[in-house]
Amino acid sequence: MSTTRETATGWFDALTGGDFERALGYLADDVEWINYTPVPGWNDAMPWIGTLRGKAAVKDSLGVFAGVVELGKEELVELVVDGEQAMGVLHERSTVRKTGMAFEIEFIQWLTVRDGKIVRWKSFTDPSQILRAIKGAAV
Repeated sequence: MSTTRETATGWFDALTGGDFERALGYLADDVEWINYTPVPGWNDAMPWIGTLRGKAAVKDSLGVFAGVVELGKEELVELVVDGEQAMGVLHERSTVRKTGMAFEIEFIQWLTVRDGKIVRWKSFTDPSQILRAIKGAAV
């Protein structure tokens, strides 16, 4: 069985390498996936956000994300592991397909790992740069 660090490292390596299928292998079948809280009129222009349950729902959400955003470069800046908790700070540069506008963000993924699988995933960031690019708004 993998340690929390091994699971988190594998997850982030797959994710930053663009290998979503391999990344999904690190998730528990019934993973709780919390990707922001949708707020009507504010961040609901990001159709992939919300709380999901299970790998199939996560795969669908990643597909929606990939349909809206052309993933550019994503890199792990920092990884902190404590017991069954891991937090990765990621830096992402991507482009919204419809508008052609780029955005750059740093975000945190907070993972809970049990029995070598991610059972809970939660993301934290300021989505304003993504929303600006989706809406095609100039800086």
